[in-house]
Amino acid sequence: MKLALIALVSCMALSVKSVTYMGGVTTPETHATNWYIKSLLPNYANRNVPVLDVQSTDLICRSPDMTADVAPYSMAAGKTIRVTFATEDKGPYANIDPVGPCSFWLAPLASKGVGKVWSKIHEYANDGKSEKSNWCSAELSKKGYFDFVIPADITPGKYILRSELINILAAGTTNYADFTSGPEFYSSCLVLDITGSGTAALKTPVSILEAYKSYYKTPLFPKGTKDNKFAFPGPAPYTTGLI
Repeated sequence: MKLALIALVSCMALSVKSVTYMGGVTTPETHATNWYIKSLLPNYANRNVPVLDVQSTDLICRSPDMTADVAPYSMAAGKTIRVTFATEDKGPYANIDPVGPCSFWLAPLASKGVGKVWSKIHEYANDGKSEKSNWCSAELSKKGYFDFVIPADITPGKYILRSELINILAAGTTNYADFTSGPEFYSSCLVLDITGSGTAALKTPVSILEAYKSYYKTPLFPKGTKDNKFAFPGPAPYTTGLI
């Protein structure tokens, strides 16, 4: 795994104070009383360390064990899931230091996240304004969670849910020589047991590494923050009924 010393050194050089990772999962109805943590795939010991190398397998989940035996969280297709976020040094509902967009992906658990198996199901950048307060990270900072709907027609089964927050504060340049600058990727994953009667396969599945490799050959904002529109890597999010 290449999260490694390079990323650790670069993290210290960039003075990252605290970052986000998925802290649990629940639903809007049960959030006040319970959020579930047993379905999380293990993170590295220091969850303050981002991934800067877009060809590192750590970009997928920042997990040292993609085959860990965890208890999946049961979630009905077509229902709203609430992903709770936390920070390493502050716990849930803390202010978030990274500034940028977030996205959420699904892959069959049996795939272990390897290859063209990932389908994006939700993404959020900003509301069209450039202020820090308008990015997805600000929403997470205010609420401590993010809600989105599990596709209604998806085939039941066990899936990996991947969340990712991209810190764009250092994204003006990308140093692929030693990864001391560039966008910082904070991904984490958990296991879902999706129930229902759907029969649809995941739409337009891609390899995380291939999708990001082609996207980040140039600095993160080739279109810039000038028009305040962030173009996510990978396909458009999965939409129920969309072929």
